[in-house]
Formats: sequence, structure tokens, C-alpha cells
Amino acid sequence: MSKINRLGIAGLVTILFAAFIVLPVCSAGSKKKIVGFSNTAHFSLAFIAGEEYLKRYSEQNGWKFIAAIAENDAAKQSQDIDDLIARGVDIVIAQAVDSKAIISSIRSVHAAGIPIVGYMRPQDPGAKDKFDAFAGQDTVAQAYDAAMAVGKMMKEDGVQAKDVKALHVIGDPKDENALNRKKGFENAAKELGWTIVSEIICDAWNLDKALTGATNALEADNSINVALLASDYLWPGVKTALQNQDMLKKRGEKGHVYIASQDLFPVGVDDIKAGYMDASTVLDMNGMAITAIEMAKRLLNGEKFSETTTPKQFNWMKGPTITKDNIDTEPNLWGVEFHPKK
Repeated sequence: MSKINRLGIAGLVTILFAAFIVLPVCSAGSKKKIVGFSNTAHFSLAFIAGEEYLKRYSEQNGWKFIAAIAENDAAKQSQDIDDLIARGVDIVIAQAVDSKAIISSIRSVHAAGIPIVGYMRPQDPGAKDKFDAFAGQDTVAQAYDAAMAVGKMMKEDGVQAKDVKALHVIGDPKDENALNRKKGFENAAKELGWTIVSEIICDAWNLDKALTGATNALEADNSINVALLASDYLWPGVKTALQNQDMLKKRGEKGHVYIASQDLFPVGVDDIKAGYMDASTVLDMNGMAITAIEMAKRLLNGEKFSETTTPKQFNWMKGPTITKDNIDTEPNLWGVEFHPKK
């Protein structure tokens, strides 16, 4: 008599039921994947939004998501990533504090046999060790587009290119995005025939440096009539400087200083609607997160990316430039979704 016959139908059903319950747990493919995210900091609402989007899409894939906050400190980010490796993550996603310092962490992750995805802030492009995948934005185009939109407005308002005097507020030089935006603004200014009369460098995206630098620039030359901002994050400092010089005017009011900015933070949403800010090109936190998670999924399945694959190893997307004309109609704006007043 066979073993099945000896067990009987009831016994067979019990065995099959137990196998149905146990097999998924025992299967290697069923292990819940762990995503470790190394975030730059929480001082910027954009960084908080990015972390939330990555968490949202990770959990939709059934993955566990853990985050470490580097507090804008490259040494801490390096330690954070080492800690994530020690905690047994299956993949690391990193938003670099410093485009050069992140290279050593890329090597550490690879040495542990784990893939690493870059999100939003790119590594030094000249480095030999690279992210296995990267989802970012064409930030040269981002700044260029904002400046060109403001140039069109100034032309419509009768401001001649030869009369344009620009204040250029540059972000943290350790951030490749800030350097790319600098290039984008300079390209646009050259094409438009504008003169950049003053530059401010805001190390570590420091708001006090934006305020102090803008104040000094406006006191030295009150004929400045456009400001090029590396990010809306710096706008409160520049806005206060304009207020203190009685130069904060809405478009259409005499003495309006035109503002071309980036990222569309909630403060940018508010002041575009109010007429104080003229244009801000969106930093697509949501779109970059969707791409980063999709690439993470494929890396976990053993795929590799290069500049000949689809998607490529390094992906650069574009965001829309927001003005008063489209602020209420453009969908999926992170600065609207994460607005503190909502």
C-alpha cells in the first residue's frame, strides 16, 4: 500500500495545506526586500518629499524601507551607509551630500555585493566608481528654462536686454545640481544679452548667506532688476533683502525685480500666485522617485544598466517651468502636495 493510501485523503489534505502555508515563507524569492535610503538632510522640504515618495513606492512593491538622515554632513552620510550595509539592506538609494565624498560609499556598497541607486543629487561625473543607476534632473536645462521664461516676460514688459542687471544667487558648490544650474543661468544670460553684475555663493544652501549677500548686492547697485536663484529654498533670504530695500514689488508694479528660480517649493507656489516670483522650474521629486524605484526593482532582479540600455544607467528628466499662467493647471506638483497649509 502506498504512503498516500496509508495516510488517507484527510492526511493528504493536511500535508498539502501545510505545504501551501510554509512554501512561500521558505522560498528565497519571498524574502521581504529591504531598501536603505541615505538622505542628505531634512532641512529642505524637497528632501522630505523625496523620502516620502521613495518610501511610498518601496512599500507598494512590498519592500521594507529604512532611512538614515545625514544632516548635510558627508562624514555622517558615509557612516550611515556603512550602517545600512551592516543592517542587511538589499539595495541602497543615496541622495549625495557631497558629489565627491559619495564615491567612497559607492565603493563600500559594491564591496558588500549590494547595488546602489543615486537619487536627485548626482555624483562627481568624473569619478571612476559610479552609481549602478541614477534618477535625476537635467538641472542645466532647469535653470536655463526659468531664465528664458523670465526673459520673455521682461521683453513683453518693455525691458531691453541692454538694461538688464542680474543678481545671481548660487547654491552649494558641493552639489552638482547647484553647479549645473549656475551653468544653465549663465548660458541663458549670454543668449539673452543680460549682464550678471553680482554673484552670491551659498555654501551648504545657507539662507543667511543668501540674505547677507543679496543685501550687500542691492545696497551696492539698486538698479538690479532680475535675480537668478539656484532654488526657491534661498528665496526667503533674497525676499527679505528686497523688502528691506523697499524693492519687493509685484509684476506690473514700478520697480519690480524679476525672479527666475528653481524647484517650486511651497513658498514658490505662494509667491508665483502673489506675483512676486515670476518663474520656477519644477524639480520633479515624484518622477525621479518613480524612476529610482523602478530601476531598483530591476537591479534586484539581476539586471544591469549602461548608457545603451533602456532606461540608461544615468537618467536626466525635465520639469515644467511654472508661472502665474499655469500654476493652477499643472498637475502633480510636489510643492502643492506637500504645502504646509494643506
